[in-house]
Amino acid sequence: TEDDLDTERLPAKLRAYKQKLFGLTIDPERLQQIRQERRPNSRYAQLETCRREVAAAEEMLLREGVPVLSTTHASIEEIASRVLEELGINHEMF
Repeated sequence: TEDDLDTERLPAKLRAYKQKLFGLTIDPERLQQIRQERRPNSRYAQLETCRREVAAAEEMLLREGVPVLSTTHASIEEIASRVLEELGINHEMF
């Protein structure tokens, strides 16, 4: 949430699981398109808001050592495959 980004740290409830986390990010322009559909012409959907929030989230994740994957042009299957690859898990095992 916006409050979590203000603290510049992972939320307290997530810190214990930091080694299991992956941060998912998106290009601010794509996020703005999505938000514009949800809440047209709102501050929430402004490109500058999206840029600021994405940058703050990426900086926090980098500082905390959480790997980040871009979801801008990826399907849920591609994202899952990349997470499994990062973890060294052979997805054919399942």
